[in-house]
Amino acid sequence: MPPRRLLSSAIICLFPWLAACVSPESNARRQARAALLARDLQSLDPGVSTPEAEKLATAAVERAHELNRRWKPARMAWMNNLFVNTGLRGSGLCYQWREAMYPALHHLRPRTLVIHLASARRATLREHNAIVITARGQAFDDGIVLDAWRSGGILKWSRVRSDAYPWKPLPWELTPVELRPLIMPGHR
Repeated sequence: MPPRRLLSSAIICLFPWLAACVSPESNARRQARAALLARDLQSLDPGVSTPEAEKLATAAVERAHELNRRWKPARMAWMNNLFVNTGLRGSGLCYQWREAMYPALHHLRPRTLVIHLASARRATLREHNAIVITARGQAFDDGIVLDAWRSGGILKWSRVRSDAYPWKPLPWELTPVELRPLIMPGHR
């Protein structure tokens, strides 16, 4: 057995609660969280459309829930990374959450909100990836980070400026190839 797989197997055996999957949220809990996120999105700017904020919030919470059920992430994000990197889980790294969530939000085609791909500490061992939502015309740093990785598939959000990570917009040349047609149709 390869050393990394042996290590993850040992951790699972010794500390099974670390490997426990995060239970998906109930429908009522997801609806309440979507309402809170919609309120926070509306607070970005008076020009943000209420129905648009509600649709985007619901889509984000529901997509994170769907991925949580499919990927069954570990309770602790770093533990989930260990499982994915050793082959014990198929998906669930932060960039995979971001890339799986982006199309569901993009297809809503918001007019008063802008969806950004974001990364923090890019090209380091501590790199992290998420989505940032801003009001149209608003500075990136005034937006809201959407991050389903950090809490094992339960969508978390906070203001970019007050978040624990130093978020930056992902440069075009680093945009995943499969997402480029969504961001700039006609470019491959």
